[in-house]
Amino acid sequence: MAIWERSTRSPQLRNFERHLHGGKFLLMNWKELKCPHNWCQIVNMRIQPDELISGFPASQIRKLLRQSVEFLSVGNVTRVLGLRGKEALRLLETLEKQGFIEKNAMVSDAEQSWKHTIKGGALSNALFSAPVSRTSAEKKLSEFMERVHRVNEDSRFLFRVRKVVLFGSFLTQSPTIGDLDIAIDLVQKEPDARKHSQLLLARANEAASYGRHFPNYVEGLRFAEQEVIMFLKARSRILQLTRCDDGVLNITENRVIYESPEQNPTVPINPVPKRRGRRSRKIDEDLPF
Repeated sequence: MAIWERSTRSPQLRNFERHLHGGKFLLMNWKELKCPHNWCQIVNMRIQPDELISGFPASQIRKLLRQSVEFLSVGNVTRVLGLRGKEALRLLETLEKQGFIEKNAMVSDAEQSWKHTIKGGALSNALFSAPVSRTSAEKKLSEFMERVHRVNEDSRFLFRVRKVVLFGSFLTQSPTIGDLDIAIDLVQKEPDARKHSQLLLARANEAASYGRHFPNYVEGLRFAEQEVIMFLKARSRILQLTRCDDGVLNITENRVIYESPEQNPTVPINPVPKRRGRRSRKIDEDLPF
């Protein structure tokens, strides 16, 4: 695992700040946060293919953690690693002692269900790929911010980006970057809740008319938000997005590089599309999922 280095602003980052200052970025002051339990080192986690965790290949433990964020159980261990009964339970207890998981007190049988800690979440998202140069990371960040402004200005997107926060290895002095770690805060453009719900449903109907499948009603309503996230990520290998309410920002240095000054965004225009080959019906009567 790569060790996270406590950072100050490097010459490269200061130059990059001057570049951003001339554009549309709103730069804020540094916000330094203390890291409890020395967890700063796990914010930007990169693992080696032959590394072992609790006696198993790191890739297998990562696969196990990806089975569930909040309801990890003995059954998951059996499916992924083939361990049963006491052996599976012993592994979960070991991962708990190492700080990757913790008991989920929100379920009735808390002794048999675990959830990710921040450290476990970092491991579940860890990559095996090689680091990239700072220059490449700066280019990716510039491209990302261009997409942020496009999201905010394009009425087709139902959400806007209110805040962008940098954290992780980009804020260090290292000439190479593990991942470009960014937290974002999304808010709906339509202030009226009822109208916003109608727009979400209309967007889901439109996507369904083009072959998009939603397993249930809730996933359909989430599509518009996921669409924004997918557009922002743009399939970038090094770009790792999380939400601003993710606990990782509470345990590491971070910097707000953008806050949207727009308080009353333009209401998006997103009419219900005509279905190809079918007669169009009202959105409340025509749920595609």
